Formats: sequence, structure tokens, C-alpha cells
Amino acid sequence: MRILERKTLTDFLKNRLKEGELIAPVEVEGRLYFQQLDPEKGLAELAWPVEQPGRHNSAPGTGSEGSDSPNAAPTADPLTVNFTVNSIKEFFFPRSEPLLRFARTEEGVEIQEPDVPCPPTVLFGCRPCDAASLPIMDALYGWDYRDAFWFRRREATTVVAISCTRADESCFCTALGGAPNGTAGSDVVLTPLDDARFLAEALTEKGQAVVALAPGLFADGEGDKQAACRQALDALPPKLDLDAIARWLADNFENERWAPRSYKCWGCGCCTFLCPTCHCFDIVDEGGYRRGQRRRNWDACQFAQFTLHASGHNPRPDQAARWRQRVEHKFNYYVEKFNCRSCVGCGRCIRHCPVNMNIHEQLAEIAAAPQ
Repeated sequence: MRILERKTLTDFLKNRLKEGELIAPVEVEGRLYFQQLDPEKGLAELAWPVEQPGRHNSAPGTGSEGSDSPNAAPTADPLTVNFTVNSIKEFFFPRSEPLLRFARTEEGVEIQEPDVPCPPTVLFGCRPCDAASLPIMDALYGWDYRDAFWFRRREATTVVAISCTRADESCFCTALGGAPNGTAGSDVVLTPLDDARFLAEALTEKGQAVVALAPGLFADGEGDKQAACRQALDALPPKLDLDAIARWLADNFENERWAPRSYKCWGCGCCTFLCPTCHCFDIVDEGGYRRGQRRRNWDACQFAQFTLHASGHNPRPDQAARWRQRVEHKFNYYVEKFNCRSCVGCGRCIRHCPVNMNIHEQLAEIAAAPQ
């Protein structure tokens, strides 16, 4: 393990911005979003998603939103505002992208592969839950067909995660077997030991290569990851009986409890678009007779038209069926297919739901239900 001094972190990120693209949390109207940084602006856009020296005792609720929400302005307590609204998914699986272009010529139809630039990229400042979503999605995109777009971006991107030293009421990574200092999906994990130092773990060849490019910034050293994350660990919920949940879901497709569980849901798709592991998409052809393109666009199982047939039949005709699909897919079908769950407990679907749907509470009820 290595030690990275906080005062040298800026130099580390500047070096990465010179070498390629840098994706990091940026403050937008008092909230944090992952965005690609503009090289011309340097690190001016960066919202530091780590503890600032001397600010551990800042009073919550002093941000622009007037609460201790993780969406309050980063001028409040950084310990409570380091959750980005969006996940890192969109940098590997864009909201919309061309799959191919076509043009009709005298010789026939000409197909062109889209230009998908994948420069060396460092994704800095994601949380361990976000990083853990990547191997979960790898299983899907490498299943019966290897998605070249996904894996090109994966191979070009080095993920530098930062351990959580605090959790909010929406976080539930530990309920699913994760941890605020977990390493799954990360190339480098930085754990804040105090105001001045990070414990740096280079976990993969890509992570070791990033550290090797700036060896003078990393010193040999040790640190206690568990102690550093103790406040988060104490606040997070206990692990659920995930096997019991899968069994209940397999046996209760027609259970009458699905309807009351879904009554509040608007079907807006907020949960699916912010989720780091939701991956539904639609494919459409756009253009005219002479030329056009085939595009892949994000879609969501919570939308009423997602399963609407051309005949007018809809096998999921109401929100109860669509909510059931979301839970079944993440905690039953995905387990059967890939032996992992399509959820990392990041809490975005709870934190940002306009009607306060809470999948963690529902999973706890299912886990406690008679088998």
C-alpha cells in the first residue's frame, strides 16, 4: 500500500488531465454530477468529493438546499455532500449513441462503423458502490455477445474510487454485501485517513500504471481502512438475507402485495436512469431513404410503453407489473443468469425518487416474509 498526501492530489490529477481525459465530480447548481473536465479549464471545475482540512465539524444544513441532504451545495459539510446525482454508467454506456451508419448507393447499401474514440481516461472520485457496478455490467455485456462499445471504454478507463467515510439514510451497500471501502471494480482506491493523507491501493495493472506515472507522489505506508470508514460502517444497515429474497421472488410472481407496493410510483424512470446497473435500451433507425443511422438509446422498464406490442397488447399493463419487474430482475432473474445482483445499494433510486419509493425497505420486508 501507498500513502498519497492530500496536498499532492492536485498534481496527480493535473498529470492525468495532460495524459488523457479526466472525469470527476463537478458542482452544478449546488449538486454534484460526474462530468468530463475541460482541459482548457484545468481543475477549475472540479468539486472535491473528499474531506476538506478543518471542516469535519461543519454544521449540516448550511448548503444551498438548507438541509443535510447529499445534494446540498458542496460549501456545506463535504462529508454529507459527496454523492453525485448521476452514476458513472453513462461514460461506458452513453444515453444515446450510434451503432452504425448506412447510405444507399448505386452498388447497394453501404454500412459504416461509427467512430468511437476511446482515449486514455481516468474516472476520479466515484464511490465504491459505483465502481462495483462495472463488473456487474461486464457480465451482461460479455454474455452471448461481447459489446465492443462497452468494453472499449472499459479498457481505456482507469477507475480511481474514494472510500466513504460517511453514509446517508439512503445508502445500503452493506445490505447487499458491499462496503464503504470496497474494492470491486476499482483500479485504485483512495481511503481518507485524516485531513492530510489518503491510503492508496493500486489493485489492477491499470491502477499500478497510473501510480507508476507519478511515483514521486506516492510514499510507502500503511493505514487502517476500517477505522477510517467506521462512521459510515456504523450508519449502514446490516446485510439482508439475499437468498431468502430470491426464493420469495421466485415463488411470488402473482403475489397480491405487488400492487400496494407500487401505488406511489409515477413510472417516471428516475430510478432507472440514475441507477448504475440499469441497462435497458431501445434501438431505432433514424434518417431517410438515402442515408441514416441506427442508434441505441436508454430506455426503462418503468415506462408504460416499454413492453407495449404493436398489436396493442402490453404484458405489463400497470405499474404494479412494472415495479415487480424491476425488483424481480435485480434480485432474482439477474442472479439466475449471472450469479450476482443488479444492484449495489448506492441509494440513488431512494434519494432522488419524487414520491419516496424505497427499494431497501421493500427488500427488508420480503426477506422477513414467510417462505
